[in-house]
Amino acid sequence: MVYRLSILILKIIFFFLLDINVKGKENVPSEGAAILASNHISLMDAPLIAVTINRRLSAYAKKSVFNSRLKLWYLKSMGGIPVQTEKINRELITKTKQIFDSGKMLIIFPEGKIYHNGEPGEFKDGFLRIAVQFKVPIIPVTIKGTEKSLGKGQKFPRPAKVEIIYGEPLKFNNVDGRFTKEEIQQAIDEVKKRIQKT
Repeated sequence: MVYRLSILILKIIFFFLLDINVKGKENVPSEGAAILASNHISLMDAPLIAVTINRRLSAYAKKSVFNSRLKLWYLKSMGGIPVQTEKINRELITKTKQIFDSGKMLIIFPEGKIYHNGEPGEFKDGFLRIAVQFKVPIIPVTIKGTEKSLGKGQKFPRPAKVEIIYGEPLKFNNVDGRFTKEEIQQAIDEVKKRIQKT
């Protein structure tokens, strides 16, 4: 109920505030688990993904940001997974498994933080290791223009033209699920290239 109501409110706000152009929506499966790996240029990125596809989504979020019971309750109601550390641990794996077992999709920003300079930052390998472990596809997502609406230091969004592009799903699975460091880096570079290309 909280999730649906929040998405409805966001859709109304974005309708009046943003000129949204969505491409590649057909690349997002209508059901089944997957990872949406996106560049990160604004706090508006996750909400934008949430309103442009008709799927229930989850996302990791730093627990320190949600420093009250009300904020933490809302985070969990919206499918957020509060994490204490950026490292993958047993608790995070358990929660991630629950998401994928229920057929939901997970938003991950491989950069780990917002970058405004037009080029993606360094991609951490956690998203790829999760995809390999749970054998789920990675859908590269490119977001453009959200930093013009809600940039660094801004408290309120302003009108802007934004674009979101969903790329073709990528699978990085082999027989035993083991990858060398070189293979991991090649896979990360491929996802990053897909995001930059669009």
